[in-house]
Amino acid sequence: MAIAILAQRNALATAYGTNAPFGCLFTADPGTSGTVTGEVTGGSPPYARKAMNWGGVSASAITGAPTFDVPAATTATFFGVAVSGTAATADLRDKVAVTSQAFASQGTYQVTATYTQS
Repeated sequence: MAIAILAQRNALATAYGTNAPFGCLFTADPGTSGTVTGEVTGGSPPYARKAMNWGGVSASAITGAPTFDVPAATTATFFGVAVSGTAATADLRDKVAVTSQAFASQGTYQVTATYTQS
């Protein structure tokens, strides 16, 4: 059932951001168990999970746009949101396939993530 009242949709979108404050990148599908297989590692500057800095809720949606440092010889294929800022911590809350990006040399990858509550 879709939620009819905007205030409730906004409250649920805000709760999503509160419960998923960090973004992370993966080289393969991390699965659905909350574990974090295939999280990006290494590099200089090193890869790290990034704060989502979700914006304020508007029309049942929140958006965050973290930028990740990605090491050479890495292909990013999935993005996820997690509870902890510590990489490889088994606390994945959600995931999505992203446009595959291969890095021949060290680079950055920005994800614009929007969660919309219907």
